[in-house]
Amino acid sequence: MKLPSNFKTNIKINPSKIGPERREELLNGIADKGTFLPRGVSEEDMDAGFIEYMNNELSVVLDGVKIPVVFLTIQRWTEFTKTWSFTNEYKNMVLPFITVVRRPDIQVGTNQAGLWNIPGGRTYTYMKVPTFDGSRKGVDLYKIPQPTSVDITYEVRLFTNKMKDLNKFNSLVHKTFQSRQSYVFVKGHPMPIVLESISDESNIEDFENRRFYVQEFEIKMMGYILDEKDFEIIPTINRVYNIVELSDAKTTRTVIFDAYVKNNTLDYTIVFKPRSTNTFSFNAKYGLKFTQIVNVENIANINILVNNAPVFNGLVLVSPLFIYPNDLVTITVDKNFLQTGKFELLGNTLP
Repeated sequence: MKLPSNFKTNIKINPSKIGPERREELLNGIADKGTFLPRGVSEEDMDAGFIEYMNNELSVVLDGVKIPVVFLTIQRWTEFTKTWSFTNEYKNMVLPFITVVRRPDIQVGTNQAGLWNIPGGRTYTYMKVPTFDGSRKGVDLYKIPQPTSVDITYEVRLFTNKMKDLNKFNSLVHKTFQSRQSYVFVKGHPMPIVLESISDESNIEDFENRRFYVQEFEIKMMGYILDEKDFEIIPTINRVYNIVELSDAKTTRTVIFDAYVKNNTLDYTIVFKPRSTNTFSFNAKYGLKFTQIVNVENIANINILVNNAPVFNGLVLVSPLFIYPNDLVTITVDKNFLQTGKFELLGNTLP
């Protein structure tokens, strides 16, 4: 059944993503249906991607029938022009159809704006993947080399005996490349294609033979080759070791104790040096009455015991502290092990 002339076959229901969402979609597509590494790309993959593009993006439906697309090499193109396999039972050529011929002279790529790769064949980190073997956590580095840029030229020819068919395909091509380039997705890798030229190869001079239109569209793909054999997976940190350096130096240095007594006035200065013990003891030679604790530096707390009995805990002396001759006074402080701590005890001697 013949379809109406205004019948639409390529209606897009879902709107295309743009901006950052589109870039994220492209990145996800590169590694889709694979591992954490991108899929490799060869010349054959680019050929297959271009044919798929021709069958989808540049497909034309005429009278309800999709124009067939035939991929040929240069050698097969020569054979094809001699045999014309697109014939019916009466040996008449069936039109229209589209042929795609890839030129064998693959050129140095231009998709990097003329920039060259970094020499040395280095690989670069593509992704960091966490790992866990049941007991230890780690990270693997997935590294890939720079792709090798190549330019591949395809000759697309439309064979038809109707001008309206030629006009329809021309309109589709010009609309596709109105923004200079379109994109072919080869194994998820977006590769730009540009329309280089349009030429005519129609056979209209020989009036004895059947006349038909042949229009050639030269399309260049700015692609790249990515060899999976050059990919690297490098295990990195599997565990973290905490290393503590211990010193064999003595940690019990003498605490400086300076006792000043004059006219029944007391001034005891106690200094705890860095790396020293935080406890100091002395025997009282005479009766003592401490009324103040002053000039406290780098000490968080002071604990005083008399004859092993606690008599003070804190930093502010609220009530006088009495000590009698021959009492054993033990002072313990809370301070940083590597800092100097000091304080002074002020008071009077007892009669």
